[in-house]
Amino acid sequence: MIAAARRERALDLALLLPVLVLVAAFLFYPLLYGLDLSINRTEGFEVVGPAGLDHYARALLGDAVFRQGLANTLVFTVAAVILQTGLGLLLAVLVADTRRGQTLFRVVFIAPFVLAPVAAGMVWKFMYAPFFGIVPAIGGAVGVDLSSVAPLADSGTALWAIILAFAWRFAGFSMVVYLAAMRSIPREYYEYGELEGIGRVARLRRITWPLLWPQTFALVLLTTIATLRVFDLVWIMTAGGPGHATETVSTYVYTTAFGSLNVGYAQAMATILMVVIVALAVVEYRLLNRRAEAVSG
Repeated sequence: MIAAARRERALDLALLLPVLVLVAAFLFYPLLYGLDLSINRTEGFEVVGPAGLDHYARALLGDAVFRQGLANTLVFTVAAVILQTGLGLLLAVLVADTRRGQTLFRVVFIAPFVLAPVAAGMVWKFMYAPFFGIVPAIGGAVGVDLSSVAPLADSGTALWAIILAFAWRFAGFSMVVYLAAMRSIPREYYEYGELEGIGRVARLRRITWPLLWPQTFALVLLTTIATLRVFDLVWIMTAGGPGHATETVSTYVYTTAFGSLNVGYAQAMATILMVVIVALAVVEYRLLNRRAEAVSG
């Protein structure tokens, strides 16, 4: 009996061994190699000497661009999480109450999500252009001359313009998730609400929204991880400008590593970002998971 159990465990380990090798090769080794780079001085991709924690101290205490990039990243994350989940829920409620054309609405709203980030960035960059972009068009419709307004060229509006483009791209994904979850809500809850005489807003607040906490938890966690390392949309639309107003940690890491060829310092900044991502993910998990489990359980 004991011998059979040992053989079974040995077989399980043998079957898991290829997966463990792949995880070690593509996850742990790059992580350890990156940590080693972050504590060494580099010239290009060559290590020339130890740096200790100097790179980390420089990033956190002596690099104003990195601190601004970190602040922009956090602002981007908070705003994107609120907008994406909020718009997704609103669209889901509106589409769920539509009797005709639900399939068409789903396709229209999910289309930006499947669009390549480069294409989405170029589309919005064109829409934000002065003279012929969306802002001058709106101004012309209401009789206001906004032909010279360029949101991406203004340091006060550039980051928010990109956040809006990000929310446009991913709100459809949240909508689809919420729509699928709303279909699983028992109709008896809504029928009881009708008997109580509650309106549509109260029904959303007291029935639909509380029962969507598991999906909200998943969407908030995924959006947080995605936005903290956002790169492609920002790089295509502004490349971190104007004047570092839209600089994120990811764009600054990229320019430092491949523009200045300071790979060790770039890796130190990337490691700080990784720690921030893990920390926020743990905080969100502790804050939201218990309520999500109470609903799903």
